[in-house]
Amino acid sequence: MIDKNVANSYNQDAAQWVERLRSGNNPAHRFLEKPAMFGKLPDLTGQSVFCVGCGSAEEIGMLQAKGAQHIHAIDISESLIQVARETYPSVQFDVRSMEERQPFQDGAFDFIYSSLTLHYAASWLQILCEMRRLLKPGGRMLFSTHHPVKWGSEVTRGGDLDMFRMGYERPVGRPPTVFGDYLGTRRILDQWFGSMTVEYYHRPLEPIFRDILDAGFLLLDFLEPRPTPEAETEAPSFWAIHSRIPLFMIFELGNP
Repeated sequence: MIDKNVANSYNQDAAQWVERLRSGNNPAHRFLEKPAMFGKLPDLTGQSVFCVGCGSAEEIGMLQAKGAQHIHAIDISESLIQVARETYPSVQFDVRSMEERQPFQDGAFDFIYSSLTLHYAASWLQILCEMRRLLKPGGRMLFSTHHPVKWGSEVTRGGDLDMFRMGYERPVGRPPTVFGDYLGTRRILDQWFGSMTVEYYHRPLEPIFRDILDAGFLLLDFLEPRPTPEAETEAPSFWAIHSRIPLFMIFELGNP
């Protein structure tokens, strides 16, 4: 189950989170995840869309730009949902966990969209089965999440140092020192933007793909997006790192 601390973190730091996203002062969203997700959106004209983990509703404008008119969105944070309702009063927003059974009939939606949300859950199978139930036959789900190569690393933050290490040192005649843990599924307590405490789960690719297949989805596409060209000049450090090391990954799934 998603820990209450996840909701508490976003409730307490909602103003900081919204300012970061809407000011453009978050290169991971501005130059990588958001443009990559927008590039994968199909024409949504006349389609019903379920947005999972909508936060303060930054994605709603993207969905509307693709023609979506019937959007229902949920998030676990009451504070972020309040911001979302004020920004898009015509959209139906609810404070609800993605791990709950959703109050909709089978096949209620043509398209499901989820941006950087699933990594807050320890187990995905129940969530994915519910998402498939909500999709019409032939419907699609598009979601992004942490890439385990980056987020499975050993992390050091604080002061002048921000380090992610995945690998090992093996001195001759001595036991190896291993940095990071790709293969172990585990809960991580992290700190973003210097003061925002966040909890999420690292999962390797094997159980992720297994849950997708066990839920009955078809894997239509898989992306490891790179930063947009603008990042090279506007966020050169971000570009130098994430043009070589993946930060997020994107899955496009189909309901047969």
